[in-house]
Amino acid sequence: MFNTLRILCRGLVVPAVLAALCMALPAGCGRAARPSVECDREAMYATIEMLCSDSLGGRRAGSGDDLRAARALAEKLREAGYGPLWREALVPFGMEGAPARRGMDRVLAGEWCDTSYNVVMIVRSRYPDAPKVLLGAHYDHMGLFKADKGRKHKAGDMLCGANDNASGTAAVVEIARRLQPYADDFKRDLVVALFGAEEMGLVGSRHLERMLRDSAVAVGHMVNLEMLGRMRGDTLLLQGEMLSPVSRVAAAVGAADSLRIDLSTGFSIGSDHFSFASKMIPVSFFATTDISTLHTVDDTPESLDMEGMGRAVNYITRYVYTLLTTERLPELRDNI
Repeated sequence: MFNTLRILCRGLVVPAVLAALCMALPAGCGRAARPSVECDREAMYATIEMLCSDSLGGRRAGSGDDLRAARALAEKLREAGYGPLWREALVPFGMEGAPARRGMDRVLAGEWCDTSYNVVMIVRSRYPDAPKVLLGAHYDHMGLFKADKGRKHKAGDMLCGANDNASGTAAVVEIARRLQPYADDFKRDLVVALFGAEEMGLVGSRHLERMLRDSAVAVGHMVNLEMLGRMRGDTLLLQGEMLSPVSRVAAAVGAADSLRIDLSTGFSIGSDHFSFASKMIPVSFFATTDISTLHTVDDTPESLDMEGMGRAVNYITRYVYTLLTTERLPELRDNI
């Protein structure tokens, strides 16, 4: 991710007093039962392996590998029933010299193009004028180092970013797939965004936030998923309480699969939710808390805890469903 997460461990644990939402119910009126919302771990792992494959070379922004990854992800969302928010699912943006400013062009190998891509798609509800829920994650990583950078990064190292952030990307795709059959329940549209160039300084998400604002697309809540593949102590971090009462959403969802939901009083500025929070849009930021492989060659698909990730994604699916179906989204606090 852009910077090591600044996670403060003071937090509130949501008690396991409410049952998880039961969403796999018959639709009624003679319609067939809708599918379960439980995630498919094998499908998520397949997406992670695809993103970490040698053919995508680490998905570095501006490499061309990011374009290939974005196309593959857009196809997965299309197959799940999503369409482009605008004319095309892939939305190009200029990085405006960010790699050079951050010195990344001097240490990362390969040709450089100033353009990267966001994938922006939507499933529409019956309430097009309601502020939308935006579910996002960054899909880019760093790729091949051609020069040493600090103690962690040596020339010749290939970083594929399985946890950071193929895991969050795979989770977004899976949650989107699981929730699409429930669109009739939604009280607002679900926009799915997979961001490019996060590692260059949140460039893709900043561009999308401006583009949504300029297009008069109102976002009522942004959910960002980052590094969900390495569970420590059954803890799933949820940040956003300082902006809006996301604890109320968590209470409505209840606990699931023995997770400890840590409503941290800290707030990370190192991932894509910050592009929206800085514009006073309420956010929910989910991450697991083992970041020991962050920006190392050890961040591989084989290093992930898919059982823990599955439990986390099942919880987040119910959380996003609650945001989509509640009468009122959490509002900004008055004393920010």
